[in-house]
Amino acid sequence: MSGRGGVGKSILAVNLGAVLTKRGVKNIIIDADISNPSIGLHLGLPYSPTGLQDVLLEHKHFRDAILAHPSTGMRVLPASLKYTRGVTLRNLARVVNEVGKAYEFTIVDSPPGLTEDVLHIVDACDEIVVVTTPDVPGVSSATKIIALCRAGKKTVRGIVVNRCTGAPFELTVREIESMAEAPVLVRIPEDRTIPASISMRVPAVYYALDSPASRKLGEFALSFVETGKHELGRPGLIMRLVSWVKGIFS
Repeated sequence: MSGRGGVGKSILAVNLGAVLTKRGVKNIIIDADISNPSIGLHLGLPYSPTGLQDVLLEHKHFRDAILAHPSTGMRVLPASLKYTRGVTLRNLARVVNEVGKAYEFTIVDSPPGLTEDVLHIVDACDEIVVVTTPDVPGVSSATKIIALCRAGKKTVRGIVVNRCTGAPFELTVREIESMAEAPVLVRIPEDRTIPASISMRVPAVYYALDSPASRKLGEFALSFVETGKHELGRPGLIMRLVSWVKGIFS
């Protein structure tokens, strides 16, 4: 989630899904921005008249709307680019619950700002990651989102600070954490790899694995594999052992 647009929220969602897919973790990205969807555009997925809107209205089952990214195998439940009158995210919790039975991780890309649809996204999700840039307006917006989530009794995993340049006027990690009262999970540097990867319709972690932004995106994604779902599920010894062995060979 983010308090405003242009902070790189969709980029984060796409690359989180890409890293999980590379590690063999079954995941899906839901593009919940039904007004201005972008996940399919980032990945160059073909236009489909069936999307999240049809699933929300119960005209289609979610499996009928899923698209696979040809070069990576990533799974996406896109919002359709067509205009559908009267659609809201009121039923998103039902969709996320159904999808969650088939996938280990469900990544929801939220529209920016504080709207009724964003409230529905908060209700539908178990954990929230807030994305911001290292400036006062961005962090102020992020702080509002965090307060909203906590009012809804939702876990805020932390903050991703994106598009960092190291300029002296940028807020430090300590300043951001003090303002938002939430931990900074990762700082992702400004990197020309990101717009280049978007133009090629490939996640940055595939397009340029060793670029500065890709390395940080990878670290962030792996933190979910190591401490996210497995921590919440409290797996037994066998599952922990299987996860450890998979990690070695990956």
